[in-house]
Amino acid sequence: MDHAPDDPHFPGSAAGGDGASAMSDAHALLAQHERKVRALVTNETGLRFESLALFAQPLFELYDLDPADAFELHQHHEEADETTVAVMEAARVLWAYFSLPEAERSARYGALGLFLLGPEATDEDEADFDTLLDMLESHWETLTPEDLALAADDEHPVLDFDALLAHPAFAQPESPTTQRTYGPDKLSEMEARALFAQPLLEPHTDPDDLDAAMERADEYWTLARLHGVEREVYLDELVEALAIDAEEAEAIRAEARAMTERFRSLFPDQA
Repeated sequence: MDHAPDDPHFPGSAAGGDGASAMSDAHALLAQHERKVRALVTNETGLRFESLALFAQPLFELYDLDPADAFELHQHHEEADETTVAVMEAARVLWAYFSLPEAERSARYGALGLFLLGPEATDEDEADFDTLLDMLESHWETLTPEDLALAADDEHPVLDFDALLAHPAFAQPESPTTQRTYGPDKLSEMEARALFAQPLLEPHTDPDDLDAAMERADEYWTLARLHGVEREVYLDELVEALAIDAEEAEAIRAEARAMTERFRSLFPDQA
């Protein structure tokens, strides 16, 4: 990834501002930072710090950091470095994500991306993010059942992915782009888009096929939010851009209709 961990799209970064607002933000960020450190070093989220630090090693290496800093954090948490905390926080969320059954990961991919990248991530950010996920998934697969059992703290229940993101130490402030307004489960837009795209993505494992399916999902998302003539014009333009013959044009129209109905079914309040 091109970001350093103190980039605004990476957990643990500082907010901007000036005057009294900046002072207020600074105090809030300091309090949140201290809360994260406490949650990590006391195994509050159910994962032993030592196991998490070992899992985080590829992240430390990726950002040219010293993995030993993680253990220094444990010993001297009152002097916790913001970058080290950010990497450990990201590792804890990634651990929870990879703990999900594979069938559930695609539905939570949007929430993971929103947490780690922020709402204004570019296409390049997302491509780098996918590369990072592939690397961490390979690392995750080296963990044995014994490793996972040893990682679980005896005093605290291990929080699953959604419970972890809702934990006070990790919860992100909501903005208009992250408000949870989609469907009965009140999903954020990124979560909603991931759920919406799921039937198009699940059949594919090839990266190129996945990219093509995601592009179509993005187009259908836009299409489903249009109405009347505007929707028909957009669909005609979409078919013209994607189809190479009449048969493919009909297939795209059928898929577009099915995805539009899926949007209405999932998010009737937004249709």
